[in-house]
Amino acid sequence: MPARAHKSNAIVQSKLARLDEPHVAPLVALADEIAKSRGLPPGAVPYPDPDFAGVRAEALVLLKSPGPGAVTGTGSGLLSPENDDPTAARAHAEYERVGLDWRRVVHWNAVPWPTEADNPTGSDLHAARPWLPRVLELVPDIRAVLLLGKVAEQEWARPGLGTIAVGRRVPVIAAPMPSWPGITRAGASQALREAFDRLASVLG
Repeated sequence: MPARAHKSNAIVQSKLARLDEPHVAPLVALADEIAKSRGLPPGAVPYPDPDFAGVRAEALVLLKSPGPGAVTGTGSGLLSPENDDPTAARAHAEYERVGLDWRRVVHWNAVPWPTEADNPTGSDLHAARPWLPRVLELVPDIRAVLLLGKVAEQEWARPGLGTIAVGRRVPVIAAPMPSWPGITRAGASQALREAFDRLASVLG
């Protein structure tokens, strides 16, 4: 589908109706468990896009926290480069450029719930840390990790995560966030392109 496809409510609703499909259902259940732990309703923690690989993913793409395009109410309620926001559109363009089928990939956030500020607080990060290992348990076949932004890099580097949690060594690729503040820094666009090039090369 084209960039910003989630402008269409019909497309969004058709995807939300597929969240019980076996490849995404475990991650949907985890998102609801996280929401409940925060006193939030189901759906407040955005779900994986069912067009992605879900638990069959060959690569995990980790970002910092849900943006407006992913949040229920202001956006689709899905983690997807088809969301109607510039960050998602830039990620969509990179997938298209390298010809990488995102049915091989799953997106997640270091802080999986919406945060009040653009950047998660220390409290948010601390509260989120028990959840990422749970995600990794659900995606046992990943062959690469793409970290988008400093928050994702810092959280992945914490003891007990990374290749230890995955259970074997996989390439870990770091890149700037494709958001406006991140992508305008000197060399950021090129670094993002190189990261997607490497991800595509690793997956083959």
